Amino acid sequence: MSSKPNQESTQQLEAAVPTATLEDTGYDPTARPIWERIVEIGAQVPDEEWAQVPSDLSKNLKHYLYGGPLGDE
Repeated sequence: MSSKPNQESTQQLEAAVPTATLEDTGYDPTARPIWERIVEIGAQVPDEEWAQVPSDLSKNLKHYLYGGPLGDE
């Protein structure tokens, strides 16, 4: 048996699996991008709070979330 699909099986698959369009997904082209919303939320955080964020947070996220060991410096 060949692993390459034949034309008939391809057509059957295409008929069985609906094709989604952007309209089907509820996509809104006028919506603001998520990164703009994140920047807006971040701007509301006082500088004193940002100063408390560890400078190695991305490198040692598991440590700060779960108490795991710190990574190498």
